[in-house]
Amino acid sequence: MRLLAAAPLLLAPAALGQNITALTDLLQALTSSGHTRLAGIATQLNSTSAGQSVLSQLGSGTPFVLFAPTDSAFEKVPSNITSNNDVLADVVAYHVVQGNFTGTTTTYPNTTLGRTLLNDPTYVQLEGNKSQVVAWAVRGDGKVHVLNQRNDSTVTNTTTVGNITVHTVDHVLNIPESLAATIPADNVSLTGIEDALHRVQLSTQDANNQSSSTSFFDVLNTQLHGFTFFAPNTSAIQEANSTISSLQSNATLLQAVFQNHLINGTTVYSPELPGQNFTSAAGEPLSFVLNATGHFVTSGNITAQIIQPDVLLPNGVIHVIDRVLLNTETDSGAASSAASSASSAATQSTSATAPIGFSATATLVGPGGSAPASTSGSSGSNGALSTYAPSVVQVASVAVAVLGVFLGGGFVLM
Repeated sequence: MRLLAAAPLLLAPAALGQNITALTDLLQALTSSGHTRLAGIATQLNSTSAGQSVLSQLGSGTPFVLFAPTDSAFEKVPSNITSNNDVLADVVAYHVVQGNFTGTTTTYPNTTLGRTLLNDPTYVQLEGNKSQVVAWAVRGDGKVHVLNQRNDSTVTNTTTVGNITVHTVDHVLNIPESLAATIPADNVSLTGIEDALHRVQLSTQDANNQSSSTSFFDVLNTQLHGFTFFAPNTSAIQEANSTISSLQSNATLLQAVFQNHLINGTTVYSPELPGQNFTSAAGEPLSFVLNATGHFVTSGNITAQIIQPDVLLPNGVIHVIDRVLLNTETDSGAASSAASSASSAATQSTSATAPIGFSATATLVGPGGSAPASTSGSSGSNGALSTYAPSVVQVASVAVAVLGVFLGGGFVLM
């Protein structure tokens, strides 16, 4: 059997002491569920420090969620991924989520988010050197979808192997891309905001205290490490275009409008918003409500609905809204205080082993009047939930084996 050849490869420094017989049994179980493309992957991972870290953590006995593309998805992986062990390790790391997510299932637009093992600064520039997240939810078709993917990735089966939950997905997961790359991929919602942000110029200072001007778009695209931006969709920009144009001659007011869409220094995902108050980059309050009709954000006397939450970026998150928050008020003192607090908070360590903000939304009623669902990990009609109960060292073996199928689908490098 071809899979058995992979077993000796797993006896690497990151995964010593494995029970070969138990590993063979577990590999056969994975094979029966369509995960056979793994031979040699463990060796490649073990050749890099990032890959060794992934293997070590998966063997630690703590809970993880693994998103595993099918064999057919694996066949589509570009050769520039498989031939570069460092890139390969980063792609794999983005498929491994830290924590126990049993009983955590949400119906869109409520979302489930967890921190992955991906923290390579080439791909992740969040505040406090935090790892990147992945988001998923049950959509209207009753299936669990991984969100913000160029290919619509759905969970087709869920298998529990000791402390590791394996979600089979039909595409490889794309690592979040820059704002400049994300807008064309989400052109229905975001093309309008790109032009608007390019028209807003901000004064900046470099390390030598030299003043210059840069667009709001460029600031969000590359210059912030940690932010939350409420992006009006294209129709909202079009509806408010006359007002925005009238402010073009007053740079201060135009800046204020878009700064009131921004939380500076803090990446706040949608489950963390309900019932909270934040301060915008202009120093104005932002308040949030989740009720039976949806998620809402208010600035000044304008309330907008969040219609597409958790558009993930390397350096922050975007929530798409259906109105422009036309608030021109500012409070420089409050803005400065909020930025200072965000900088301080970014230096504090936080737990990455639980669903992000889930406790805030778990009991709230979502759109349509239904509360977010709670299950034992099965993805609805996506396939049967099968369960194995090996020892911890056996679990580490399977975790390494499962990594071999993480590289399928149409992943496109930035």
